[in-house]
Amino acid sequence: MSGPNTSEGIRESSVVERAESLPPVSAFWPSCFAALLVLCGACAQANLVHVTDAAPEPRDGSTLDSSPPVEASMTCPAPNRACSGTVPTATCDPVCQTGSCDWCSQKCTYALDGGSAQPACASKKQKTPFQACTVTFSGSPQQFDDCAPGSICLAPTIGDQLTYCFGLCRLQADCLSGVGCGQRTLSPAGGSVGVCDPPYDQCGVDGKCCDPLGGSGCDTSRVCLLVSPDGMSGHSRTVCEFAYGNGRNSSPCNSSRDCLLKNTCVKGLCKQVCNSTNPCPDNGTCAPFGSEYGYCPN
Repeated sequence: MSGPNTSEGIRESSVVERAESLPPVSAFWPSCFAALLVLCGACAQANLVHVTDAAPEPRDGSTLDSSPPVEASMTCPAPNRACSGTVPTATCDPVCQTGSCDWCSQKCTYALDGGSAQPACASKKQKTPFQACTVTFSGSPQQFDDCAPGSICLAPTIGDQLTYCFGLCRLQADCLSGVGCGQRTLSPAGGSVGVCDPPYDQCGVDGKCCDPLGGSGCDTSRVCLLVSPDGMSGHSRTVCEFAYGNGRNSSPCNSSRDCLLKNTCVKGLCKQVCNSTNPCPDNGTCAPFGSEYGYCPN
């Protein structure tokens, strides 16, 4: 009578003993929590891989733009530089930087086409006036350079090995600080374009001009020429030019660089430079060309 009851009691006692011998449930929480983190991390990684496969990022470090494409003219308007006029019939205007170029990536420049300089759209870069530059496909309709919009890469004179960026102009009003606007050759194959002169330096006590008679004050690759005086202060001005011409006294000129050294261009004619210590020949009158220098009228 007591056998079955005794067996059930023994089994129940064994179950209780085994349950009591097991660790509490809280002992399993750290390992369970860690396993859950691993599982979540795997899920997140799978999602990231899926997103990356669906929309790969550019290799150049830029970000993807999911917005619909827009016309360049809507996001990159023409620079519209202050200028003395426009060329309405051309593709674009190199001086004013107006026209139908893709202004996000291009500038308006000049290229040789049909034996003359013609406006053309070309890739734009960032070099500024009088920095050394590089011309590609010189003398062809595909000519382009690494100068910024509104400037062009030229050799100061034909035959020069070095080329520099020059600001484009049609009139003196297109140039900064009152420097002159003159024609320079586009390429050895021909063509000419209007560009601004290098910066002018004022003479006088507070000035830093070079010496157009002694030649000092410029880099070894430049020459000192006397240019028109400053209209406000009345002081003489000079320029460290890249080259000079062969115009003698009374020869026609457009700028001082058309004349020989120690000469300047006055009213379209080359004239000898003079001052108080360098008089004109035959005791001639030294006509003022600013406060510090003058020219010999005859």
